[in-house]
Amino acid sequence: MSKQKAQEQAVSLGLELGCSSLELEQLLICLRQKSAESINAAQTKLLAVSGPLQAWSPVVDGVMVKEQPLAALRSGRFHRVLLMLGSSAEDGLISRAKNIKNFEQLQGRAESKTAFYEALSNSLGGDDSNVFVKEAATWFYSLQHSPTPSGYSVFSRALENATRDFFITCPSVEMASFWATSTRSAVYMYHLPQDMVHTSVDYSSPLDVQYVFGLPHVPEMRELFTSTERTLSLQIMSYMANFIKSGNPNLPLSVSGESFSELLPPWPQFLPHPNGQNYKELSPSLSNLKNLQAHQCSFWSQYVPVLSSTTGKFLSTNSIGENKPSEAPKTEPLSDFSSLVTQTKPKTEKDAYS
Repeated sequence: MSKQKAQEQAVSLGLELGCSSLELEQLLICLRQKSAESINAAQTKLLAVSGPLQAWSPVVDGVMVKEQPLAALRSGRFHRVLLMLGSSAEDGLISRAKNIKNFEQLQGRAESKTAFYEALSNSLGGDDSNVFVKEAATWFYSLQHSPTPSGYSVFSRALENATRDFFITCPSVEMASFWATSTRSAVYMYHLPQDMVHTSVDYSSPLDVQYVFGLPHVPEMRELFTSTERTLSLQIMSYMANFIKSGNPNLPLSVSGESFSELLPPWPQFLPHPNGQNYKELSPSLSNLKNLQAHQCSFWSQYVPVLSSTTGKFLSTNSIGENKPSEAPKTEPLSDFSSLVTQTKPKTEKDAYS
């Protein structure tokens, strides 16, 4: 994030909280006197206006952050360390966006659901708001769902899944592959599936974070979780403790040659080739799976860049800075990508995606 954009967001947040000073030092003094609850509520209100996917991020100030992280990664200026990373179907980005939708509904704005999904849809067009990318993503993800009496239900699920893959799951897989290839260090990846999200109490933090920090074992929270969830939390905590101690979730100490596989199912490394992209599924079975969202990530990494480059000349910018199609492009389908799509019968709800 640029310094200018960060300052603009800080000023907007300050005004919402009654901190009207434009002097940064005075603004910070005022903001630091506000409670976390009031800051979060003000941020939610602002995001309801600006869009649910606006967020804070590190600022390249030349002092603490000296360059764009992506530039540092591409140039090899980083520490080569062991890495554990993962994703959750109900990541903070998704839950934050849903909280904003709920906030809008509480304000009595009946069109809030439509506005929410329109914001998700626009975000899929990328920084240039490419309408062709948005339409392609909506179509591709609609293929995952069978027709239902409510076309809007299919539309909303398609957008949520597309947003989750584009912003969370696929970048995690890409980072794991990059790190394993560039550093030759051990990489361990996990994913908490969507069917696990609805088995537990609803909190603002993602379920994988709750498990790692042992929330199911806090006396005040214990009865809100099932015995299976409490066991899973202990297993995940053991994996994480092992990794912190030894760099390997399977071993408690780096000097130990003994594996506790009889208590914890082995967790294989993520390797940067199609047959080695292993990940641990954080569910009661703790299964080892491969190629997380491979087809969906191929859509974003292979198809979308080609679509963006071939449709750019057909876009024209309107008065508010959005890119709209000036004429319909004539493009040939990608042979490599077409094999990833399972052809289905046309859905009767296609009007829901317009």
